[in-house]
Amino acid sequence: MPPRRRTNHSNTGFTGVRLRPGGCFAAEISAAGVRVWLGTFNSKEEAARAYDAAVWRFARPCHQMNFPEVSSLEEATFLAPVPQFASAAEERHHRQGQRRITIAEVDEQFMAQWRREHPQDMVNMRNFWKEKQVERRAKRVGKRQRRAEYEAEYAKGDASAWSPNDERWLYIISTTASEDTPSDDESIDWD
Repeated sequence: MPPRRRTNHSNTGFTGVRLRPGGCFAAEISAAGVRVWLGTFNSKEEAARAYDAAVWRFARPCHQMNFPEVSSLEEATFLAPVPQFASAAEERHHRQGQRRITIAEVDEQFMAQWRREHPQDMVNMRNFWKEKQVERRAKRVGKRQRRAEYEAEYAKGDASAWSPNDERWLYIISTTASEDTPSDDESIDWD
């Protein structure tokens, strides 16, 4: 049986849209790890249009949109209805979300500008992380080799070349102690 694919569509059939208990539809999007509430709408299509406008604002790929035929931010914003607010708190919550979206947009624009103006910094950053990756891999390989060496010495028992006071035995004892100690079930004599 092939693996099941997890869809990011809710039970409404649209991404970023959920049915609220009162029968209205809420739209929300995740921005920089924070869920941003886009508003409450009368229909799921209106909520999906609001979500699409936010997708355009964040310059995300078209496959994340509910209506991929929309070709620009202006068109998406024009098609997105104004959300309805049941209280002043809901309206304040919506304004906070819009501020978060605006801040995220400015951050993305600034980072894009910085990447264009400082290409050498981008190259240096990529090289730095590649070096870190190589260091981590080498460290893991070294750990594996040392562990294999310790286990081989431990398997030799009395024939080991290590002295009885060698610190390397502490590593072996600490990693194999749980294997040598009987569990509670094994140590109890039920007869």
